[in-house]
Amino acid sequence: MDQPLLHLFRDAEVSDLALGPVAAAKVPLQPMRSIAVDRTIHTFSSLFYLSSDSLTHLTGGKPFRRLMMALDTGTAIVGPARADIFIGSGDAAGELAGNVRDAADFFLLLPHRAARELGYGE
Repeated sequence: MDQPLLHLFRDAEVSDLALGPVAAAKVPLQPMRSIAVDRTIHTFSSLFYLSSDSLTHLTGGKPFRRLMMALDTGTAIVGPARADIFIGSGDAAGELAGNVRDAADFFLLLPHRAARELGYGE
């Protein structure tokens, strides 16, 4: 299912430039691996696989294919297949993030047992 991914960048204090600001999940955001999600639908530390053929400016011209972890939330992120990707800290990351919307395939990864209990699979 293709849904837009909204990429936003905001100023926040950063104690370790290799990581990002502390997320709502109380851990530092990991550049290009952390996403913010709708907390009324997803829990922190949920794993997602995001795939986008159009989101190439973040990956040196290659399609975006990343395992991501939900560590943050935001008021503009509403819906099951919406996310803000944390690009990183600093001016260069801000330039990459901009205010871009891209379609992507958005997969929530679940343990087999949990998927069965939710009615997926056998």
